[in-house]
Amino acid sequence: MRLAVWSPLPPSPSGIADYVAEQVPLLREHADLALVGEEPRDRIDADLHLYHLGNSPSHAYVYRAASERPGVLFLHESNLHQLVLHETVERGDAAAYLREMRRAHGAVGTFVARQVARGLGGDLLPALFPLSDRVLEGSLAVVGLTRHVSSMAALRLPGRPVLQLPHHAFLPLDPVPSRIQARRGLGLDPEAFVITSPGLATATKRLDAAVRVAGRMSKTDPSLLLVIAGAVDPRLPLREWADRAGLGDRLVITGRLDLEDFVRHLVAADVVLALRFPSHGEMSGALMRALCVGRPVLVSSGSPPAEELPEGIVVPVDPGPLEEAQLQALLERLRSDRPLADSISALARDHARRHHDPAESVSRLVAFLRQVLERKQELESAVAAERVPEDGLLGYLVDEVRGAGRELGLPGAHASLTPLLRELLGGDA
Repeated sequence: MRLAVWSPLPPSPSGIADYVAEQVPLLREHADLALVGEEPRDRIDADLHLYHLGNSPSHAYVYRAASERPGVLFLHESNLHQLVLHETVERGDAAAYLREMRRAHGAVGTFVARQVARGLGGDLLPALFPLSDRVLEGSLAVVGLTRHVSSMAALRLPGRPVLQLPHHAFLPLDPVPSRIQARRGLGLDPEAFVITSPGLATATKRLDAAVRVAGRMSKTDPSLLLVIAGAVDPRLPLREWADRAGLGDRLVITGRLDLEDFVRHLVAADVVLALRFPSHGEMSGALMRALCVGRPVLVSSGSPPAEELPEGIVVPVDPGPLEEAQLQALLERLRSDRPLADSISALARDHARRHHDPAESVSRLVAFLRQVLERKQELESAVAAERVPEDGLLGYLVDEVRGAGRELGLPGAHASLTPLLRELLGGDA
């Protein structure tokens, strides 16, 4: 099988780049690979195209390719709104964004799009309107890392293959160092209570709440450290928050790390913060590594880690008005109750190593891809039958029916009605 894998690759800051790089050596054992890590100059030929998509501008070329040529969509999160904004509004084409929102979400989508295009949507409005429909509908099959993503894809694409693939847990260090060894290597106080937020620091990771809680806790526990193990979104005023909270130099920001030091920071932690609100249906690679090294991980209630991992593997925190009070209470309990923290750690480590093995994950993916390849002609015909030119009256009417069907809870209605619309318009509109 000749497989073209479309994804940013290291040193891209995308966590998906690391995920794909970890998968590639195992994939090579089963298929001839062409890695497409940037916009290609020439056409890429393969038996199947595997498109890794996430909600960031670094995936724009993958989004465009997946929209043009049907392949297998590996959707790392359900929401692609920020990516579509980048491809439309940020390129000066607000009209294209309005059309995408109407196409996917009907009249409500149009109303919301006008607010978001003016910069009034914040983080929450885009999170409620995924804008992943175009690439979903143009896909032969879909792979998702969570039930949230895979069930959404199955609802949107009845009859097409959908695979839920557990996120693998990959560690580059063998053996994994002890907590004391990791702290010594990183220059961290061996006696400190270390709370670590891994990966790129963004607004959705609830770090404003974490900084305020850490500031309050540091007044009675001067050894406390809040470590941001990664780079920081420049729009995030972390240092200002820390100064206001009285956290000062108890906030440690590492900047972007190589993967080995990233894992050392997870090992060095007493507690890992993997909060995410609003959630886009993702399962974090940093979270899986934290589980694999056996650290208690705090996640946001309602997110896939909280909803889909077995009870006791992670610790949920409600992102509502009591978020800070819950977060502080949980951190203080884990700080004072070592047996409880050790019990959660053991459960997490055992689960990750039993159910998130990289080789097993790749074997399941390859078996699925071979099944898709066997049905490729049938699936391509199904995609082609639903596509209509978008610049004519038929395209306009199909978009209107699609949006109205979504509002009525009938996401696939446009597919069955397209032949009737074509007939009403004389067959060639």
